[in-house]
Amino acid sequence: MNQEENYFQDTRSKLKQYVYKRILLLRLQAIEKASKLASAIITITVVVIVALFVLIFLSITAAYWLASLTGSIILGFGIVALFYLIAFVFVALFLRKMLQDFFINKFIHLLTKKD
Repeated sequence: MNQEENYFQDTRSKLKQYVYKRILLLRLQAIEKASKLASAIITITVVVIVALFVLIFLSITAAYWLASLTGSIILGFGIVALFYLIAFVFVALFLRKMLQDFFINKFIHLLTKKD
């Protein structure tokens, strides 16, 4: 009888250790995935901000160049603004769904990727 009690106590103890270690492993895996996601979001944000600054300065340069060609600052900036309006409409009408699917797939891949 004493031998059976020791067996069940040992089994119970090992089961508790297993459950504790399994929960710890799941928590660590969740923390790893969350930190990778946060790292990717921060990196993408920094790259997008730098790209926006480059785009802004290139746009101003193009607007002044077009102004020198047309002889009117308003017309130069208007042409650049019209270009951005056309690009926005094109993205909104034709590429929105494709961009959404692309980013959704990237996040899913990032979260489910095995190292």
